This record gives sequence, C-alpha cells and structure tokens, in this order.
Amino acid sequence: MIVLRRRGLHACAAVLALAVTTVSLIWSTRVAAGSDAYGYVSQVDLWLRGDLHIDQAFAARAPWPLARWTFLPLGYRPEPDGYRIVPQYPPGLPLLMAAAKIAGGPCAMFWVVPLCSGALVAGTYAVGLRIGRPLVGLAAAWIVATSPTVLFMAIAPMSDVPAAAAWTIAVACALGGAPIAAAAGGLAAAAAIVIRPNLVPLAAVIASWLAWRDVQNVRSAVRRRAIAPWFAAAAALGAIAIAIVDARLYGSPLTTGYDLTEAFAPGYIVPNVRRYAGWLLSAEPWAAAGLVAVACPWGALWPTASARRARWLFAAIAIAVWAIYLLYVPWDAWWYLRFLLPTFPLMAIGTASIVAALAARSSPAWRRVAAVAAIAALGVAGVAQAARRETFNAARGEAKYVEAARVVESLTDPDAVIISAQHSGSLRYYSGRLTLRWDTGDPAWLDRTIAWLAERGHHPYFVLEPQEVDALRAFAGAANRSARLDWPPLVKIRNGGVAIYDALRRDADVVPLEQASGGAIRECPDQKPPPTLR
Repeated sequence: MIVLRRRGLHACAAVLALAVTTVSLIWSTRVAAGSDAYGYVSQVDLWLRGDLHIDQAFAARAPWPLARWTFLPLGYRPEPDGYRIVPQYPPGLPLLMAAAKIAGGPCAMFWVVPLCSGALVAGTYAVGLRIGRPLVGLAAAWIVATSPTVLFMAIAPMSDVPAAAAWTIAVACALGGAPIAAAAGGLAAAAAIVIRPNLVPLAAVIASWLAWRDVQNVRSAVRRRAIAPWFAAAAALGAIAIAIVDARLYGSPLTTGYDLTEAFAPGYIVPNVRRYAGWLLSAEPWAAAGLVAVACPWGALWPTASARRARWLFAAIAIAVWAIYLLYVPWDAWWYLRFLLPTFPLMAIGTASIVAALAARSSPAWRRVAAVAAIAALGVAGVAQAARRETFNAARGEAKYVEAARVVESLTDPDAVIISAQHSGSLRYYSGRLTLRWDTGDPAWLDRTIAWLAERGHHPYFVLEPQEVDALRAFAGAANRSARLDWPPLVKIRNGGVAIYDALRRDADVVPLEQASGGAIRECPDQKPPPTLR
C-alpha cells in the first residue's frame, strides 16, 4: 500500500512537471527581444561557430566620440582593447540552447526554458521526498507550478528558470546523503553557476551545510564517508569554467560582462525591501508565509529529522539569495521577482508545511479535504494572477520585435543604418541591418552622425518605442534637429507601439502607414549575417 501510494505521488509530480512544460511550450515567446532574450539567443550561433567575438573594426572610421559603443547592440560589450564586441551574458543558457539547436533545429532553442520549468517543478517534489515529506513536496511542486513569476519567466528565453531549476536539483541531491548524490548535486550547482554566476555563494552555502553534516556524523559515530568534498569538487568545475570564459572575453577571470561599478550598495536595501515585499504580497502572497516557515524552528512544521536538518540549509539559501538582491540595484517591474526564483521551491516547501501542520491539528474528518482545498486555491489564484499580469499574452506582445524587423527589412536597403536602443539587437538578428545606439556616445553628435552616414551611402532611420521618442528628445533634442522628431513616422506598428522614422526625409505631410497587430511568432527564423559599414 505504501509503495502504491508513493508511486501515485511520483506520477502526480511527473504529470504536474509535464503540464508546466507543455503550457510553457505553448505560450513560449520564441523571440530574441530586447536585451536579455536577444543577448542569450544571438549568443547561440557564436558558440556554434566557435568564436564569441564579432568584428566591428568599421567603427574605427566613425569620427564621433565613443563610436565603438554606439555600434553596440543590447546584450553586448566591447572587448577590453580593439573593435570587437563580445556577449555580455553568461554562457550557460546559450550553451544549452546551442545543444538543443543541434539536436532539434532552430525552434528547439526555445524548448530549453520550458523543459527547465518542468525540471524546477520536479526538483521541488524531489526536495520534499528527501526530507521525508512527499505530500508536502507535491503540494510545494503545485505551488511552484502555478506561480505567476515562474509561469511568466518560463515562456521567455531567459536564464532565471534554468538557474532556479539547477539550484533546486543541487539541493535535492545534496539532501541525499551519499557521495554520488553529492557529486550529482555539485554538477547541478556547476551548471547553475555557468548559467547565473552571481549566485556562486549558494554553492558555498550548500558545501558548508554538507561539511556541518559530515562533522555531526563523526560526532555521533556514524560510519559514513565525508560527502562535502564530492559536492565542492564538482561545483568548482562551474566556477573554473566561468573564470576561463571571463578571462577570454573580458581580460580577467574576475571581470564579468556586467558593469558592477554601482550595482551593489547598502543604500539599495530599503527600496528593494519595499519593492520585493510589495510584489510578493500582490503576486505571490504564499511566499511570505513560506519564508517565515523556513526561518521558524517550530517542530510541527518540520516533524522529521531530515526536515529539521534541511531547514537550516533552506534558511541559509534564502538568506544568501535575498542578501544578494537586496543589495543589488533596484528595478521597477514586478517580474523582477525572477531574481528570487531559486528560493521559490524552498518557500513553497515552507508554505506547504504550514498547511500540513494546521491540518494535523484539526479533526481527522475534514483536515485532509481542507488542506487539499487550501493548496488548490493557492494554485488557482496563482494562475489567475498570471493571466491578470498578461503572461498568456506575452508572446503576442513580444512579436512586435519581429514585426518591426520585417518592416525595416522590406522598407530599407541592406546598407541602411537603424538608429535605435531597445530594438538594437532584434533588428540585427531578424533584418540584418546595422544598428546604432542613440543612448550612448556624445548627444551633441547626432545630427553630424546622420549626415556622415548619409554621405557614405548609409541611409539612416529611427526605430523607437513610444517612451524612447520622449527620451531621445530629452537626451539630444537641445543640440540636434533630428532628435526632436517633429515630423511624422513612415510606419506605426501595433497602434503606434513602435514607430519608424526616416532620419533624412522629414516630410511634415506624410501619412504614416499603420501596421496591424499580429499574433505570436511561431516560426523561428535564423539570425541574419552580421551587418557592417562601408
């Protein structure tokens, strides 16, 4: 009976993981959009060709200040010396996507994150199993599977869900208590480090917890081999790999693709506490209870010996993740809860433990029904929140990047230069046009830059989001006629969501063409060849 019950729980967890993966695949955005998604997706082809450098020596001919920075698409940075550019983002996710592309073609790249969402759910259940509480693990897996943040990030080609899945698997393996499990956990941690290097302290947290457990075993005369070294040796492979890549791309193993000059500061703590607390209470109200539970030593919450030992690990991981991101530069959108995703399985275990403890104190006749209803209600509320926050419309919204690129490709000559910021990467990827950033360099040079490009046969255009029009005017409008954008655009896409302006022909009586809204992008076009300048 116990075996059958355990198999039933395993089957439920597998179905739940499969359901999340399927939902994520159906609503996947499949677009190299903005900074993060473009940075990861475009990096795939660089790994497949075996060279992460893109030659932009043509920028040396440009006369304006900081020219090599102005030809920099989002998601990239210049190498320390010279005119080549290199990816800004870590290699873990692009490497997984490259393997998927080899195995299944261009669209398979976009299966990676949905598959990782299923792994995150399965890993959450595995953590519950490891602490001797499979029902709690299944309830926690349901909470994670229906989390608005998880669902929102599972459809985008970004590294948050893969990193969270890898850390969850690392925790589940570390709880196993055997050298081979610890080594497997170390390999999962190594993958997590390569995917998201800033969370490398979590490997130290897990290794320290395993070392503490090794010491406890020695004190209690338990004859068991030390397992912390197995985990640490495997996890170190990830740190070594990142150090090698960083040294190759950025000149030092201690330098990353990010400018961290002002990225961390104690002054960020208070605004971040307000933001994350508000977002959690509005989008993930269960998480606050789970966080309290992880910090609470109440025996009813952690009734098994393995659960009581694991609680210290859960608490330490939560403290480490929260400390890192409370010190990090504040952001202004609710989905930056994605930074905290590695703690979601642990907070979900805490929440499910609270429900289980309350149910245990109730009369046997209805406690199980009440507990199931409470957990089910949390999931339904999570999916409703995800829908309310436009999760299931995100793919349609992100399609604007492909639509804009297609209009640009049909409207402009191959030698055109597109002045943009938010679309600076996606336009290169989908239209093969060279982009120039208006938000970098010297704002006094914009008019002269446009004239210089036109003299050399590169017709310049602007491609701007609505908020970028005002930002460009504020940035360079005082010194540049072109930055005022006081003439109609050639094309408006998505009811004015994106505007395409001719930077040379400024006809006041032009009637903009309206590009109607379309559906989500389901094909997966290959990246265009890198554009250049004559």
